[in-house]
Amino acid sequence: MASDTWIVGLGEARTAPLLDDVSINELAWEAVAPALGEAGVALAEVTGAVTASQDFWDGRTISSMNVNEVACGAYGSEAKVAADCAQAIGYACARIDDGDQHLNVVVAHAKESEGDAHTIELAAFDPYYERQIDPDETIVAAFQASLLYARGRASAELCARIVAAARARSTVLEPVSVEDVLSSAPTATPLRVLDRAPLMDTAAAMVICCGDRRRRLDRAGVRIVGTATRTGAYWRERADLAATPQAADALREALERADWSLGDVDVLELAAPFAHQHMMLGEALGLGSGEALVERFERGEVNQSGGWLAGSAGSVAGLRAVLAAARRLRDGDGRRALICATSGLAAQSHHVVLLEAGA
Repeated sequence: MASDTWIVGLGEARTAPLLDDVSINELAWEAVAPALGEAGVALAEVTGAVTASQDFWDGRTISSMNVNEVACGAYGSEAKVAADCAQAIGYACARIDDGDQHLNVVVAHAKESEGDAHTIELAAFDPYYERQIDPDETIVAAFQASLLYARGRASAELCARIVAAARARSTVLEPVSVEDVLSSAPTATPLRVLDRAPLMDTAAAMVICCGDRRRRLDRAGVRIVGTATRTGAYWRERADLAATPQAADALREALERADWSLGDVDVLELAAPFAHQHMMLGEALGLGSGEALVERFERGEVNQSGGWLAGSAGSVAGLRAVLAAARRLRDGDGRRALICATSGLAAQSHHVVLLEAGA
């Protein structure tokens, strides 16, 4: 059944490689405050929040403790997902649709400048065997990219074109050419530094509510019509590391819930940290493959915002993509949007959000 949950406020914090003038909760408030302002509500009116963040990146157990007082007040109901915030949106919609709550904040934060990426990513691996050879997320992504390249489903040049297209649309990162990407420092063969989104500090938030509350607030709003999440096996246990059938499954479920077909969608946003994963996702979601798919990124038919490669962070990227799509729908630039975000090693989990412009 399609959801009756509405986005009535959007907010984004500053985004930069290093924001050392704010704490994590101050950074989150930079996003929450404008979202509340757009919705025309006070923090005290919020009945709950769903947040997205990572304990290891925050350097503390229960990372949402950093932000709950700015998301739903000291005594509000807060829940957290340790994944991309696109999954948190689905969780928040469930709270609205089942009548448990009527006005929620969804917020994601990350200060990736504060941790050592390799050390943090190493914690995702088996402590007895895998950690002894010192892997990280880039190593696993390189295995994945190697398979794609060998099968002709991607190439270093095609992926470099996706990076260049994203950076050309970035508001926080300098543009780069295809040659810049191909000549950037190698990380793990066949990947190079610019094949991966850089680490950033950022936060994003939105205010959502039920249809009745939206009418009383008299906000135009954008409806969250459907959401779905699917998670594959751990990276070394997958039948094919270069395949993402879970993305297609999540999309299928969300489309069935909305009673849409893929052809009904005119705004497309994908959120993944590596360029080659955009090609995997695009193919899995039925958006095309090879040269034709890359051209869609270059024309802005997919990821007009630039996406994660244009400057975002883990946990936040999917929510920023949702905000970018919601703004376009709210401004009349499209009627229906599909956002698919990933989380986990080698794009293990896939989170789909469908949006529709309000009447």
